[in-house]
Amino acid sequence: MKRDEEVDLAELARLLREEGWDKALPEVGPRTLKAWQQWVFWGLRLYIVVMLMVVIWAFAHGARS
Repeated sequence: MKRDEEVDLAELARLLREEGWDKALPEVGPRTLKAWQQWVFWGLRLYIVVMLMVVIWAFAHGARS
């Protein structure tokens, strides 16, 4: 559609109804993680902390050379 063309509001409303955009979105709430998923997330957190310590150590020792 070109910018200078008029928009048919009735056609737009019909299209929105057909596609379901006029309906409210469903509620979203927190989900409870399974035990193995919690272990995976804690493992990732630990991995990030270790990698940050390695990077900080490398920068500290690399600056002396």
